[in-house]
Amino acid sequence: LWTHLYPKSAHTRHVIAISQILWSALLIHLTGGRIETHFHVFASLAILSIYRDWKILITATVVVAADHFIRGVFFPLSAFGIAAESPLRWIEHAAWVIFEVSFLIPACMRLRNEIFELCQQQTDLEVAKASVDIRIAARTRELATTNKELEASIAEAEKLALVARYTDNAVIITDTKGHIEWVNDGFERITGYSSEESLGYRLMELLNGPDTDIETVNAMKLAIRNVKPYDFEMIRYRKNGEPFWMAIEARPIFNDGDKPRYILVESDITARVKAEIERQRLNEQLVDASRAAGIAEVATGVLHNVGNVLNSVNVSAAVIEKQMRKSAFEKLEKITTLIEEHSQDFSAFVSSDSRGKKIPDYISKVTNALKTERLKVTHEFEDLLNNVEHIKAIVSIQQDVAKTTGLKQTINSGKVIDDAIIANKGTLANHNVKITKRISDDLTDFESDRRQVLQILINLISNAKDAVVESGKENREINISASKTFDAIQFEVADSGNGIATEDLSKIFQHGFTTKKTGHGFGLHSSANSATELGGSLVAVSEGLGRGATFRLTLPIAASTKAAIERSTVAGKETVQ
Repeated sequence: LWTHLYPKSAHTRHVIAISQILWSALLIHLTGGRIETHFHVFASLAILSIYRDWKILITATVVVAADHFIRGVFFPLSAFGIAAESPLRWIEHAAWVIFEVSFLIPACMRLRNEIFELCQQQTDLEVAKASVDIRIAARTRELATTNKELEASIAEAEKLALVARYTDNAVIITDTKGHIEWVNDGFERITGYSSEESLGYRLMELLNGPDTDIETVNAMKLAIRNVKPYDFEMIRYRKNGEPFWMAIEARPIFNDGDKPRYILVESDITARVKAEIERQRLNEQLVDASRAAGIAEVATGVLHNVGNVLNSVNVSAAVIEKQMRKSAFEKLEKITTLIEEHSQDFSAFVSSDSRGKKIPDYISKVTNALKTERLKVTHEFEDLLNNVEHIKAIVSIQQDVAKTTGLKQTINSGKVIDDAIIANKGTLANHNVKITKRISDDLTDFESDRRQVLQILINLISNAKDAVVESGKENREINISASKTFDAIQFEVADSGNGIATEDLSKIFQHGFTTKKTGHGFGLHSSANSATELGGSLVAVSEGLGRGATFRLTLPIAASTKAAIERSTVAGKETVQ
């Protein structure tokens, strides 16, 4: 049980030693103390020495001596086979046990040391073997890695050889003095010179010609003297004398000596250079065409803006002409003629003649009619002059846009809306379009370019009028409002016309795009550009076709920023050019 519970403990060996000696003592007792049986003790000690632990032999010796002492004194028959007491005989037996142990202990110790030395040697052998195995494995891995690297280098060299042979580029290697020592097949394909014809020459001697740029050649020589890599593009000549453009990439190769060799990769870029020249020529043509298109757009914008105002000019002129034809001056001339006819008896004529009695009242009515006529004509003349001034301003802005764009003026929102309505009043009246105006109570004046703001509103009202007319609806109404939002003034022109399709909202301000049957797509494009130049924005909102549309113009209360002015100034200069 003890050996199962503590199989590796040292005390287990002592327990076994005590058990073994007690077993011998029992055997001696059972044989009546026969002297032959005492040899079992010596045999047990020999067996215990197999553990090679001299300490358990001491334990066994102590147990033997104690057993023989106790039984020799108190039970001599059990220990020595005699009935007489023999108190000193146990010493004799103990001495023989000690005698045997004195030989077994050194033997155990020597054998233990020998076994330890054998184990140490075995351990050293195992460690040495493991170390050798590790070194062999490491060396094997190194050889395998070296072999793979060597195979990869060979494969890479083979690939590089294939690339150098079959590439369309020319690959050249020069010696330390700049002479060609190797070229690939691509060099012959590009220049016409074979490898045999090229070896020993300098590239400059072989390929340079009358149109080769001297500055590039000098820069190349300087890079070589300073042992620097270089990249150049230059004209060179083939063997047949044909010039071509070549791109050169050169890199130094450093050897053990001081002077390096160079490897050069050269490619024929003639097609690319010709394409760049052609692209530059086309770009110049495109710039000219864009400038012409810009001039045409400006001219179209001027005509469009002037056209909107000319409608009102024509209306005012027609009203004045009609008023002059129906003027009360003709009636005044008749009464003047009648007075002249009766100048001699004018008092009697006025007092007694029925016609004469009507003259004072008639003159009063004519005078009142002339006053009303004068007010109406004066009003029409004011509108006419304002519109003419606006036309002049449109032309003036385009003639001197770089100076006038961004001009700061204090603008009254209600007044500028009134002026925009007046500019469109002719067409609005002709088509029975009702205008509803709403000005917010907290609205303040703002600073901007009045001419541009007025033109934007004129265009928006004109477009709204066209939308409600084209819709065919009986209710032709345009709502115009102005309100303040934080640091901006917001104008809205809403109509009940055709509306704008959702997919067209993103294109409504593009040049040339229009949803009107007879439109040209210039007004809204010009208005959006003007709003941007003023530092604001112009957006369109519509719920879809047949649902009307709202155009919202937002302008900063302060004058447009310097950046916006500078952008518009640059645009104006390009347009004038």
